[in-house]
Order: sequence, then C-alpha cells, then structure tokens
Amino acid sequence: MRKTKLSALIVAATLLGGTSWQAQAAGNSHQSELFARLCSKENNEARHHKIGERLTAQLKLTSAQQAAYDDFQQTRLKSIEDTKSKLCSKQPDLSSFEDRLNFRQNFLEARLDAMKAENPKLLAFYNSLDDKQKRKFDDFRRSMRK
Repeated sequence: MRKTKLSALIVAATLLGGTSWQAQAAGNSHQSELFARLCSKENNEARHHKIGERLTAQLKLTSAQQAAYDDFQQTRLKSIEDTKSKLCSKQPDLSSFEDRLNFRQNFLEARLDAMKAENPKLLAFYNSLDDKQKRKFDDFRRSMRK
C-alpha cells in the first residue's frame, strides 16, 4: 500500500513539474511572440491607412470630419512609433518570470500612454459624426474584432 502511494506521489510530482515547466515555456513564448510582433520591422502604416480608407468611404465624411479623423490617425501612428521606440530599443531578457512580468508591465504602460494620447482625438472624431455615421462606425468596429 505504501509503495502504491509513494509511486502515485512520484508520478503526480513528475506530472506537475512537467506542467509547470511547460507553462513557464508557454509564458516565455507568448512574451517573445508579443515582442516580435510589436517590434517587427514591418510597417503597419499602410494597413492603418487601408482600414481608414474603408472606414471613411463608408461614413462619407465632411471635410471637418475628415480633418478630425486625420488628426486621430496621425496621433495613432505617432503613438505606435513611440511605443515601439520605448519597448523595442533592445531585446528584453525573458528568461525569468520577473523579466517577463517587467516586460509585460512596460508593454501595458506604453499602451496606456498611447490610449491617453489617442482617445481624446478619437472621441473628438466620433463626436463629430451624426447618429447614422455613429451606427456605421460602431458596426465597422464590431466587424473588425471578429
């Protein structure tokens, strides 16, 4: 009976130890993928402009609305570049749990700074829309999340 319990304990410890290691490796992999995606040399400006063109074509913006949108778009692109320069200056060491937490915290702080810069511009644009345009804008944003 004791040997059975001891064997079960050893198997459980081995499985839990393996699971812990796999979770750590998966966390490290996730952070590495986040860094790679965020800091890639690929320029997403063209993608943002393409999405913007689709949106503005659907909304049929007035010149004042287009100016508000362009102001938001410029702020958005600048915040992306600021985030990249803040986080991508050097490859972070993601080998330890603490380093991964620090990178994630820096990422979230940079994203918060970006949102603080972007949101007033986006709200100004959104508030310039009439009710029909706002519904189209909301539908467009919902379709982008799918």
